[in-house]
Amino acid sequence: MKYDSKIRFEDNFEGNYFGSGDLNLRGTYKGTIKIDKLIVSENASFIGNITAQEIIVEGQIKADISTEKLHVMSTGKVEGDLLYRTLKIDEGGYLNSSKVIKMSDQKTVKSKVLKS
Repeated sequence: MKYDSKIRFEDNFEGNYFGSGDLNLRGTYKGTIKIDKLIVSENASFIGNITAQEIIVEGQIKADISTEKLHVMSTGKVEGDLLYRTLKIDEGGYLNSSKVIKMSDQKTVKSKVLKS
């Protein structure tokens, strides 16, 4: 069974979230997330640590990230250390990181993403 969670526009959340399925962030989140898929909507912001199979960013993230797939949309802004397998940045998207590591070995990425 697939689970979908939402943090609404007017919501502010602080803490740790460990789950499966998708999390659609529309508000503000500070903490740690471990999820299958994270969608950070255009007016949303996240600060902390993220471990996810897939991340789609339309809003802002300031976090250390471990992911299989990161897609920074044209309105997206990402700051922090990044461990990834696939990276896509649309025109207008922003990535600022002092440490970016592309993992070409899928087993290594999965073990890091799933065990973090």
